[in-house]
Amino acid sequence: MNVQQALSCQHCGGLVPVSASDPRYCCHGCESVHDLLMGQGLSRYYAFERSRTPAAEAPTPRDLAWLDPLIATAEAQPGSMCGLSLDLGGIHCAACVWLIEELFHRKSPSGAATVNPALGKVELTWRRGELDPRAFAIEVERFGYRFGPDRKRAAERSSSLTLRLGICTALTINVMLFSISFYAGLGPAEAQLFSLFSRLVLVLSTLVVLIGGSVFFLAAWRGLRAGVLHLDVPIAVGILLAYGASMVQARSGRGDHAYLDTLCVFVTLMLVGRWLQERLLERNRRLLLEDDAIERMTVRRRAGEHLEHIPVAEVRRGDVLVIAPAALVPVDLRLIEARAAVTTDWITGEPDVRSIGRDELVSAGACNAGRAAFAGVAETAFADSLLPRLLRAGGSARGTRKVYRRLWSRFAQVYVAAVLGLAALAFGMWWLIDARRAVDVTVALLVVTCPCAVGIAGPLAYELTLGRLRRRGLFVRTGDLLDKLTRVRKVLFDKTGTLTLGSLTLVDESALAELTATERDRAYTMSSRSNHPASRCLAEALARSGARVDHEAMVTEEPGRGLELVSGAVRYRLGSVAWVEGGAGERGVTALSVDGKLRALFHMQETVRADARASIARLTSLGCEVYILSGDGVDRVVQVADALGVPRANLRAGLSPVEKAWQVEALDDEDTLFVGDGVNDALAFERALVAGTPAIDRPVLPSKADFFILGDGVEAVAESIVAARRLRSIVRRNLTVAITYNTVAVAACLAGVMTPLRAAVLMPVSSLVIIAATVYSLSEARWRS
Repeated sequence: MNVQQALSCQHCGGLVPVSASDPRYCCHGCESVHDLLMGQGLSRYYAFERSRTPAAEAPTPRDLAWLDPLIATAEAQPGSMCGLSLDLGGIHCAACVWLIEELFHRKSPSGAATVNPALGKVELTWRRGELDPRAFAIEVERFGYRFGPDRKRAAERSSSLTLRLGICTALTINVMLFSISFYAGLGPAEAQLFSLFSRLVLVLSTLVVLIGGSVFFLAAWRGLRAGVLHLDVPIAVGILLAYGASMVQARSGRGDHAYLDTLCVFVTLMLVGRWLQERLLERNRRLLLEDDAIERMTVRRRAGEHLEHIPVAEVRRGDVLVIAPAALVPVDLRLIEARAAVTTDWITGEPDVRSIGRDELVSAGACNAGRAAFAGVAETAFADSLLPRLLRAGGSARGTRKVYRRLWSRFAQVYVAAVLGLAALAFGMWWLIDARRAVDVTVALLVVTCPCAVGIAGPLAYELTLGRLRRRGLFVRTGDLLDKLTRVRKVLFDKTGTLTLGSLTLVDESALAELTATERDRAYTMSSRSNHPASRCLAEALARSGARVDHEAMVTEEPGRGLELVSGAVRYRLGSVAWVEGGAGERGVTALSVDGKLRALFHMQETVRADARASIARLTSLGCEVYILSGDGVDRVVQVADALGVPRANLRAGLSPVEKAWQVEALDDEDTLFVGDGVNDALAFERALVAGTPAIDRPVLPSKADFFILGDGVEAVAESIVAARRLRSIVRRNLTVAITYNTVAVAACLAGVMTPLRAAVLMPVSSLVIIAATVYSLSEARWRS
């Protein structure tokens, strides 16, 4: 593995990749959050037992306009205390809960913040006038968490399973305690005590069958009605026959010969397996906010001398809208300000900050990338805007794709039919030989062939594998992902924001040394006033060189060209070569001129993720073809591909969202994995067998993806394929062992030498052996070997 095995991240405790820029942290997100915690005196965070998962990238500020009406409603409540319930994304562990509660307590000593990490919600209570909830939300989001409207609800199925499992566990423990007396020699001779214990065991076991067994009865009934045989069928039949046989023994006065203790353990263990299937996937989904419906977004609209917050669905043509920094433009606007900076990077994934002038059109879906709000007149009503259609495009297509059933689920159909057929054969054969033993032999066969090992070891193996991927920063959202990953032979990456970080790096800083101190100061003054990626890159380099900003200077920006500053009689320009001196221009180059004379050329290239090259090499070694699909120009795509070792024949550049989807469809033979980070990738998501994203803070994509990634790199993509293949081999081994064991056990049952008591002993022993082998095979030590 491409990790420094001896080093652990100071924030999350995970292994630090060899490619990490700082050997103390596994990613920039962990580094940023660690610095924030230490800088604000919150080091106690590290005293808690923490989830070993990387932190999300330090997020850019978001528009929290949706929060203002909720705050207004909360503060309009009668009394001195205000209350507000919000969804919270990014909660991992007890340390996260402590951090949020501590930040809240610092701002509102008399209030309370109650965090529900299982559901991803927080209840805020504060004294009126003591807390600014918006400022608190902004502070918390600096640590990588996300607030959203109160929409999350507990999953009914998961809550029901948890409750049933808790009740059945408590009842089973009591049944086992009473049953010990039978094994210790308590019999009919002690009539009163024996009768009491037998009745207690009978009542408690009946409750276990009704509460826990009903899960499998209903599932088996639905499957049979749909004409599908699955593992719940023999489980349900085994429960009913074991319970029925035990009732016969109890009516004859021999409750000590019943199978109720074994039956209760069996039902409880089956519930554990079912609960494991649901728990981690639901936990991963809860890490994200609920996918926002576009109609619930709000926008500021001028109303006379005031601003009002309205739902975007109420926007009409001619409304004057005010777009705050980081806010989304819901409809096409005609700008009425002198200048505005906008970007569509959340849609395209490309860092394309553009300057817009008065009376120019700002397209729906753009974000305010400037430091100040701007106003514009709505050109259309929201109902006619492109934005809702863009966000909903292909929204449900992934739900229509083929769902890959787990290997042990496919095995179940054959297994169920075989077990039921053999049980019928055993009953018929022994009915002819000795009718009194027919039921005992049949029950013994169903107990000894119980799919306990498969029913628990299978979900447990998935749970351990998903947990390992989670620690590597990959969070699985769909139940069939690991099975689909075993089919993947082509891995398709978007470029910007996926293989690259969406920022630029100055190739050679020697050009800075050739400038005078004054020229460096002027270049820094210009570049620091712009949000363009090239300007940000150059500003960082100039700051390192000691350049200073002139805060009084007037800098103007020409859209698509560059920046200009006039100091005295001297004119400075920073931008494209064609603009600063009338040259031919060159992609990836920013020029500085003084009075029309070229002074420096700054060559820049996209910042490639630190582990991207090693990850692509690993994918290739796993037998996967790697492709790059991008909407960017050919030259920039080739530059990144050459740096990463991707063959030029596997490049697709200049693609629109629809063309990108076509390319995925053309390449897909039910064996593609697509990783993208822009909403323009949503259509491509629909066409791939598997889809994932590193963009957890952007709308739409996480809810469409099979998995999402935290941290700097894409190494987790290759890790997921390795994990899926390893899991498949372990499941196959378990099934082979189970088949061998059941063959011997069935032969013993048909021969009449397998009594229900022996079956009750062998069933848990065989299950424990397979479960222990599964845990060992998926342990960290075995992974590293």
